[in-house]
Amino acid sequence: MKTDLPPLAPSSLGLTAEECGQAARTRLYTYAQKLARIEAALARMEKGCYGFCLTCEGRIGLLRLEADPAEAICETCDAGDESVR
Repeated sequence: MKTDLPPLAPSSLGLTAEECGQAARTRLYTYAQKLARIEAALARMEKGCYGFCLTCEGRIGLLRLEADPAEAICETCDAGDESVR
């Protein structure tokens, strides 16, 4: 195993330190959003309302939940509004 490898530096990737920091913040924000959606789905499971739309309280389709188990709105109510998810 090689142990004399230099650490990856932002310059080796063609990125400035600021760009690397911004990329890391973006990834962290994305992961935080995913975690929040999963935690919200788990809370809905505990309350017994998992699988029901937050908007119309109708059932969320099984295929939709299989594609995204953290989905919170049904296909009918989904008008592209990401803020509900």
